[in-house]
Order: sequence, then structure tokens, then C-alpha cells
Amino acid sequence: MRFLPRRYLEEFFLYSSQFVLFYIIILFSSPSIIRPGTAALMSLTGFLLLQIGLLARFGHRPLARFLFSFMTPFGYSAMELLSRPVQSMDMASFFLWATAFYLGGIQALGLLFKRKWPKRIAETFLTLGTVFTFIFFYFYLDLRLGSAKSYEAGELGYAGLIEALALRNFVPGFVRFAMTSQHIFFMFGAFMFGLFQVSDKIKQISLKSRLDAVYAVIEPPAPDTSTRAILGKGETRDVAILYADLWNFTPIAEKVGPSGTMALLNRYYALWDLVIRRNRGVVEQFVGDTVIAVFGLMGDEGKCDAAVDCAHDFLKEFVYLQEDLAENRLPPIRHIGIGIHAGKVAAGELTAASGSARVAVVGEAVNMAARLDSLCREFKQELLVSAPAFKQLSLERQSSLQAMGEVLFRGRTQPQAVYGKK
Repeated sequence: MRFLPRRYLEEFFLYSSQFVLFYIIILFSSPSIIRPGTAALMSLTGFLLLQIGLLARFGHRPLARFLFSFMTPFGYSAMELLSRPVQSMDMASFFLWATAFYLGGIQALGLLFKRKWPKRIAETFLTLGTVFTFIFFYFYLDLRLGSAKSYEAGELGYAGLIEALALRNFVPGFVRFAMTSQHIFFMFGAFMFGLFQVSDKIKQISLKSRLDAVYAVIEPPAPDTSTRAILGKGETRDVAILYADLWNFTPIAEKVGPSGTMALLNRYYALWDLVIRRNRGVVEQFVGDTVIAVFGLMGDEGKCDAAVDCAHDFLKEFVYLQEDLAENRLPPIRHIGIGIHAGKVAAGELTAASGSARVAVVGEAVNMAARLDSLCREFKQELLVSAPAFKQLSLERQSSLQAMGEVLFRGRTQPQAVYGKK
């Protein structure tokens, strides 16, 4: 699966580990008397990065989301056991484990919920938990620095320093922390920020629910009546054909079952519908995981440029489609093949027995685009463009492609060059 930097960064800063990152900063900024060794801190950072990577990859699964949330707390506890003698649990260990249990549990429940109201409730508790966590870790930083300062001034011995950071001192220590006006102002600001964040998250959930409803009823677009009237019963047109399908789609469909397959295809179709329309193309048909699009059907200039732009547009959005599938607990579609060819086709209106009509294209150009699509697997490319289509591209589009070699197509006596993404 391709690396998804946006998902990794969101995981790092928003979902699983911002409180751990904050605590690591606390450890690095602590006086040497209570700061773990450099090797211990680096190992803790390594556990954090491993946790983020696993959650970015498998965090769309509720059980994985919950279990992997404990990786960094486990690493911290192991580090504590190896670096110092056994002692009573300190606040930091308790905060790390409790926060991992709370946030990981709420996030897992949010993934299990399908309806928007339970998701809203889960998001509210998740945000409030994040606010409390931030306040408690800020309190711990203040207590840690204050206790270290008292130790250096000779007001506390080492045993007193450890006792000040023990879990049993949490309640009296937090009461003292909350009695100062600046800390009250800080906590008020944190809660207000949390309320704003909850409001924004609820709006996002509502918007996502509406988009999911749209995905559930997406239909392949059809050319308007004027296009069908101009083409009539059949005409020869010089067009660019885009032919695309997913790699290894059948095993994926068998794995997720009928409902999961339909949900996946609806999102896949919706994205193609968007980028094809955006690049002045026409969807000829959606069949299974196969998409056939036509460019230049009405004699438009730059049909090959539009087809290549559409392919690049889809591949750019493909990363976000993978993220959307992961968020909806659908299997990732790792690879896609896209073939583009330019040539003449027979284009006209086809009418079904039910009376519904659509524009269809038939000809060798469609077969050539399909052959290029299948060759993507052999060349390990997401996009292949034929020589006839490449020759009609602008210099700017040509510069985005590179020669991949020559292929002897069926029915041809001479091999032809094919071009892929740089």
C-alpha cells in the first residue's frame, strides 16, 4: 500500500499521540535528576513512531485502534522498570495508561457506530477527554518543574521529590494547581477551545453523513439529449478513450461481501464521475470495476490532453479515496490501471428495451485502450498512453510522461511505443 502522508500526520497530531508527544517534550525539558537517559527517551520516541505507523495503517479497524493505542504506554512502563528500581506508580504512568484506554476506547466505539448521533456523542467525549488530558499533563509539567526546583534549593530530598510525583499526590497537588488565577484562566481557555472543536467535529460528521447518502445512490451520468440527437443512430468520431480498472478487485469483492462491494464501487464511481466531468469527458459506462470514458466526442480540441489530465486528476485524488475507504472500514484498493488511446470509433445512441438511452462507442480504439490498461500490470505503471495519443498531446503533457518500451498489439505488424508516468 502506498504511503499516505496526510493520514500519518493526522494520526500524529490529532488522533493517537499528541498527549504522548507532549509528555516526551516534558521529559526532555525536565532537570537531569528526574529525566530518563537519552537511550530511554529515544526508545520511547521509537515506540511512539511505531504506534503511529500501525494506527495509520490499521487504525480503521476498531480492535486494532484500541490495542495499538497501548504501545507507547507499554514502552514507557518497560523503560521505567529497566531504568530504575521498582516503585509505586507515578502520575505519568497512570496518565499514559488511562489516556490510552479512554481515547483508544472512544475512538474504537466511534468506528463501530454507523449512525451519526452515536458518532457525535463519541466525538464529544473524545474531545473532552483530549482537553482533560492536556490540562492534566500541563499540571504534571508544572508540578515536575516546581518539585525539581524545590529539590535543587534543598527544600526536598530525593525521596520527597519522588513522593511529590507519585500518583497518591495527584488530588492535593491538582487542588493547589487549580487555586491560582492563571491556571483557572488556562483551564477555561482549554475548555472553550474544546467546545469549538466539538462543534466543528459535529458539523463534519453531519456533512460526511450527507456525502455517504449521495455515494449510496450515485448513478452513471448520461450525455444530454442534445448530444444523443447530434450523434443520431451512429457516426464515426475521432476521440480519445480512457479505460481503467482496479487490480485484484475480485478477491476484494469476495472478502467484503455484497454490501461492502457496493459501498466501495459507489465511492469509486463517484470519484470517476467527478474527474471525468471536470475534464470535459463523457462516461461511456461503468461495468464492475471498469470505467470507460470518452473525450472529444463532439469534436472538442485537445481531447488527448483532457484524457491525460483526467487520469492525473484521478490519481491525485486516489490517495483521498483510499483514506475515505479506510475511514469507512472498507478494504483499501492499492493499485489501478489506466490506458489511454486515440482513434476512430463508431458512436451513437443505444436504446434498451425499457426505453432508456445512452451514448455508446465501439471500435478498435476502445480495445486498444483496454489492452493498455491490462499492460499496466506488466509495466507496473498506473497509467499507459499509446503512441497515437502521445503524438497529439501538448508539450507540457508530453513532458509528464516517459517512454516505457514498445509493444506489439494484436492485429498490428509493427510494435508501438507506450508511455507512462515519470
